[in-house]
Amino acid sequence: MDDILIERLVLDIPGLTPAQAEEVSNRVGKGLAEAKVPKGDFGNLTIDLNEQATSRSLPHLADEIVSSLLRQIG
Repeated sequence: MDDILIERLVLDIPGLTPAQAEEVSNRVGKGLAEAKVPKGDFGNLTIDLNEQATSRSLPHLADEIVSSLLRQIG
């Protein structure tokens, strides 16, 4: 697997406690680290999740974020 370099990752998810935010960010980081990502410079990636996605469990929310990012990366 190639290394993934993320210079900055900002997650703006209203309503999470600090502990929940930490869990989501750790899960997103782990999901990206385990993914097979092609080499390249992908610039800024932005995702918007609907209210339904943000109301799900934290593991599911993190999976939705990772899936959306990976779709954009290709």
